[in-house]
Amino acid sequence: MNTEMVENRTYLLPKSSEGIDVKKGANIPVYLLVLYLIIEYGRPQFLAPVKPGLVLQFLLILCLSTHTEQVRRLFKEKYFMLFVTLLLFMSVHVFIATNNFWAFVCLKTLFSYLIISISCCVFLNNTRRLSVFLFSFVMVVALCSVNRILKIDFLGFTGSGVFTDENDFALAMNVALPFGFFLGQMETGVKRWILWSACIALVLGNVVSASRGGIIGLAAVGFVCWCYSKHKVSSFFVIVAVAMLAWGFADPEFKQEVSGISIDSAEKDTGKDRIELWKVGLKAFAANPIIGVGQGNIPIVINQYQYDSSGKSYWDRDMWGRALHSVYFTLLAELGLVGTVLVGLMFRELLRKHRKILNTKVSPDNKAYAVGHLNRALMTSLFGFLVTGIFLSVFYYPPLWNIAALFMTLSLIAGQKESEPA
Repeated sequence: MNTEMVENRTYLLPKSSEGIDVKKGANIPVYLLVLYLIIEYGRPQFLAPVKPGLVLQFLLILCLSTHTEQVRRLFKEKYFMLFVTLLLFMSVHVFIATNNFWAFVCLKTLFSYLIISISCCVFLNNTRRLSVFLFSFVMVVALCSVNRILKIDFLGFTGSGVFTDENDFALAMNVALPFGFFLGQMETGVKRWILWSACIALVLGNVVSASRGGIIGLAAVGFVCWCYSKHKVSSFFVIVAVAMLAWGFADPEFKQEVSGISIDSAEKDTGKDRIELWKVGLKAFAANPIIGVGQGNIPIVINQYQYDSSGKSYWDRDMWGRALHSVYFTLLAELGLVGTVLVGLMFRELLRKHRKILNTKVSPDNKAYAVGHLNRALMTSLFGFLVTGIFLSVFYYPPLWNIAALFMTLSLIAGQKESEPA
């Protein structure tokens, strides 16, 4: 491996080929990151007694300790500066929030995502490694989908934890689907058919989850994938065929619910319930507009805002412990204007990275082809999260922060390629 160092605008990366790393132990951090996917999304119960998440983070920090210059330069990136600022802001809530414990849990969770993000940027430093990571992600989530569809427990991949709820499970399917679709376009032979099969499993898993919000997100992801497809006519018929297959797997009651999705459904059943929860979120935000009620605390204080000025509530019970079922209203209510602005700036930075990758001048080879496809996959996955997240309280869940980390990773790879001679 050529170890000559090439410095681009913001990051110092080893100039490496896309082939196999010959340096002893060079791929160990990549294996650890794949293990992270298994632990975070697969949730195999046989690993639970050894606290695999903590062990994994410790090992990744050890690996990062030998790359201090790269880590130091990463923290000069605007995205990571904003990330650290967000964590510092959230630290305040650990001391002043109504429930300090949950404020601390959410802070600790986001700190763990920072470790994973830095690790991705440092160790997934070429398209080969990044593609391996994303392929593993698709396989892990697809296996969770197959297990849920068939109601089996193969390899213990339950997809439990934060994805126990059917709505959150559907979110994981929507986030993983674009990676399977775009990687399938990049690959050939057996690997391509494995990815196409995984895509079908992800679609079926979404439908079996019986999540109406998940179906809306799935439709959005499918539409964007179709827009990016070069063969739109054939892709259209493939999508229709997969949709018909998925519809055959759907529960009759769920079919009736999906058929009833419309503007009017916002005034019925769970639709009306969500609207009322969002109103409560706005009340909580209006009462705490600057810093919010604190991360993880809206379920703790929701009963303080569920009543109107006359003392009446839409619900005939105390709503303590209930989530707002929206990533956006949760963000506003829990982190206020300060947190919302910080997160908004982080999203703007990701969008800037996306556009920069589109405009990056690299040699017209397979590597450039991979960068383009991965860039579209990440944007589609993020779009799927943002649409599905309208109906789910998933701000502190891994998909958002993992996608953001991979955007930063790909932007560094693209910058590296721009600096390399053709």
